[in-house]
Amino acid sequence: MSKEDWNKRHCVVLLDCDHFLYCLLRRDRKPLKPHHIDVNFVRRSARKTQAELKQEKQGWIEQQILGKVEEGMEVVDIEGKGRGVVATKPFGRGDFVVEYAGDLIDMKTAKGKEAKYAQDPSTGCYMYYFKYKNNTYCVDATAESGRLGRLINHSAKHKNLIARTISAGGLPRIILVAARDIPPGKELQYDYGDRSKESLASHPWLAC
Repeated sequence: MSKEDWNKRHCVVLLDCDHFLYCLLRRDRKPLKPHHIDVNFVRRSARKTQAELKQEKQGWIEQQILGKVEEGMEVVDIEGKGRGVVATKPFGRGDFVVEYAGDLIDMKTAKGKEAKYAQDPSTGCYMYYFKYKNNTYCVDATAESGRLGRLINHSAKHKNLIARTISAGGLPRIILVAARDIPPGKELQYDYGDRSKESLASHPWLAC
């Protein structure tokens, strides 16, 4: 068979830029159908969006709160202060550290308890007032509970924690997060925020 006759009876078909289909087509057979290529296929990235990462972090913090998990801290005696809390592991800026845990009460109940605590200075007062979604609440952590958040000392000048509000278990909460990187052995401190004349007169260290 001559080359010319062979070319008349056979042909080569090339399909799309990615997949080459080599077909020998005989005159007595129908051409093969090309494979379907989905030109609209888009590869999806495995990277998470900022919203997804934020939601994931929120969920993890809620688990820590509801599980009463308090890790990377210990209570120590600090000269001139009494009890305090120091880090036993590094915390990065923005990390959740601990919840300021106590009884969540309304303003009327809080004012009544505060007046009662004022009659006995030895009792102390561990009440944290805060606003959440246009409502004012109070976390009363005065009672000894073994929770570490209530034992973290005040410092306006050397604070390494900041307070944030969050919802967990359907209730507003106060959490303390790292304001900067905190190495192990460092005392944890945050600004109580009380600058009233009465409080400064009774507790001058609030100005420090």
